[in-house]
Amino acid sequence: MKRTLLFAAGLFASTQAFSQAAFPPPPPKVSPAAGVIDMHVHSHPDVFGRNMDDIDIAMLAKARGMRGILLKNHITMTADRAALVMKVVPGIEVFGGIVLNKAVGGINPDAVEWMHRMYGSRGKVVWLPTFESDKHVKTFGKPDAKGIVVAPNGVVTPEMEAVLKIIARENLLLATGHIHPEEVLAVVKRGRELGVKNIIVTHALTNVPGLTMAQAKQVVQMGAVIEVCFLQFQAGPNAPLAFLKHWTQINAKHVAQAVKEFGAQGLVISSDLGQSANMTHPEGAPQSPNTVVQSTRTSGVRAIACSTMAMWPCSSAAISCASARNPGSVAVARTSAKNCRARRSASSAMSSAARGVSSR
Repeated sequence: MKRTLLFAAGLFASTQAFSQAAFPPPPPKVSPAAGVIDMHVHSHPDVFGRNMDDIDIAMLAKARGMRGILLKNHITMTADRAALVMKVVPGIEVFGGIVLNKAVGGINPDAVEWMHRMYGSRGKVVWLPTFESDKHVKTFGKPDAKGIVVAPNGVVTPEMEAVLKIIARENLLLATGHIHPEEVLAVVKRGRELGVKNIIVTHALTNVPGLTMAQAKQVVQMGAVIEVCFLQFQAGPNAPLAFLKHWTQINAKHVAQAVKEFGAQGLVISSDLGQSANMTHPEGAPQSPNTVVQSTRTSGVRAIACSTMAMWPCSSAAISCASARNPGSVAVARTSAKNCRARRSASSAMSSAARGVSSR
């Protein structure tokens, strides 16, 4: 009789457990987004459809344990917004910057000067032209369309040179935007010569800007890092959102090849989320490295290399190294303390700025 009851109880338990397979797993005990900074956040106010505004994103990101967010807008600077959001939502770091599209005068040194001086000292990133770059308009518009050029024939323009000098002097972060691959090489080379320490090549491997793996390896050797955005994993002909069908998908195969070519230390993962009808950043942030890391492992990349790729809680992009202030913080992709120390030099500008603002 006892055996029968035990068998029945075991059968009931296994049946109950099996029936839960049709439901989501339980929530994690520790937020997988804890400690990270998302380097690529789109939000309202904007002229493009976004799913949340700055304040709502900051509140949700804080609730999920994120260290911070970097606000990006294609037509206006976000340094001022970042300072205000930090007053409304204390306990999370919010950074901003400027994208050098036509709305701010294109490659405009004056715009960069005023951006980094803005109250709150949250303006730390300069993106080169995005949807108005020559590469972007030729790719998504007409082949004979003309956009903003920053390095014709491999030589940076005088305005671009002046912008690079400001970035170097103020120890800002340069993000290359949507410019031609050849321009990326020229800008990174000249930027390093002028003393620019922190350079990210914006979603380098998708069709805009469209660097080859050899070009990506070259800029990494010059000291830049390659951005891989979670949004790129959603792109391609079967993309859930119509606009993403125009973009080339970057998947585990590309990331695995990149790791093998120039090492995981040359990659940084961000979300690039915020579009209407898409997931929110705090939802996508933990998925970004997890999706990239897990899928890349299946492509033959060693676990140790996978664990080096992270949203840089050391941090998601040369903004600040989480373990510099909190040695116990855990990376989404479990970045080691050794890797974090190695990246501190790349994050010195942002981390020191963050300390200065936090102390006021």
